[in-house]
Amino acid sequence: MDKQWLNTATFIGIDCHPTVHTAIAINRFEDEKSLLTFPNSREGITDFLVWLQTIETDPEKVVVGVEGGGNSRHALLANLLKQYTQVYEVNPLYTKQRRTFGTKPDKSDPRDAKLIAEVLTRKLSELPRITQHDLSSQMLILRKTVWFFEQITAHGVALQNQLHQLRCEYALSMLPEERKILGFLISQRARELRAVEKTRHKYEKQLELLIEKQGKNLPTIKGIGVKLSARIVAHCGGIERFQNVDGFIRYAGIAPREKSSGRTRRHAKDYGGNRKLNSAFYLAALMQIRWNPKAKEYYEKKLAEGKTKHHALKCVMKRTACIVYGMLRSGEIYRA
Repeated sequence: MDKQWLNTATFIGIDCHPTVHTAIAINRFEDEKSLLTFPNSREGITDFLVWLQTIETDPEKVVVGVEGGGNSRHALLANLLKQYTQVYEVNPLYTKQRRTFGTKPDKSDPRDAKLIAEVLTRKLSELPRITQHDLSSQMLILRKTVWFFEQITAHGVALQNQLHQLRCEYALSMLPEERKILGFLISQRARELRAVEKTRHKYEKQLELLIEKQGKNLPTIKGIGVKLSARIVAHCGGIERFQNVDGFIRYAGIAPREKSSGRTRRHAKDYGGNRKLNSAFYLAALMQIRWNPKAKEYYEKKLAEGKTKHHALKCVMKRTACIVYGMLRSGEIYRA
């Protein structure tokens, strides 16, 4: 992006919540221009767009950053993207870091909105752009289905653990009354687990249909099935958001953070990024090492270089993320 263009741009930080949003406008030098708190309603969003026009009439000179809100920000973004193209997602970790290590640790909606806008002025090239594809009905349905699938999977695991514990207690119990109660609990939990597995299977079938429109080539990678492919596509929010593979890797929290001082050069694990996407790539890397001979060879090569198992696994995660990025961009199948 042209540096001179940024010097004349207006940066809008929006802190989103289910019922109310707070927006602040600043210039390139972080001087406040205006502040607005508006309800998350049709009338409130209309008032916000009118307010935005009074601050800057040229949409090409407006850069918007949005944090938080989940699905509650959907209506706001849908209206915003009709007129403005420079809309970015700001990771809450950026604002938390600036608030924690800054001179003003206060937390309020106007303060958070100001921090979001400040992140735009400093880290714009590192932020993923929000596009119309992110708000498409297909992507929204995929995200919802993946979210419910992950929730019911976690519930199923919890039920399995409870059943294991109850059966152990039942086997060790000597009292008839205690065994009767434990037996009842076991039957109830087993019935609930069967219902969960049945529902989970229905979600799996739905995911198979949903990734036909985007990501249907990912299951051609050995070890990455339909469920993992759907999770990756849903949590990255559409590959069009990322200008290059480096931005995609940073968003997934896979790229190491440099921690250097003087002559010392070292890197540390990145605890930022999208942790759900990071978790998906972690599972993908484990499956790659197990089922893909080339990935296993790469993993063993890193171990031979003296890297720890954890570091070598991170290398496989990064390699897998690069492959996934290329495949989502091109639409081609995996060719080992």
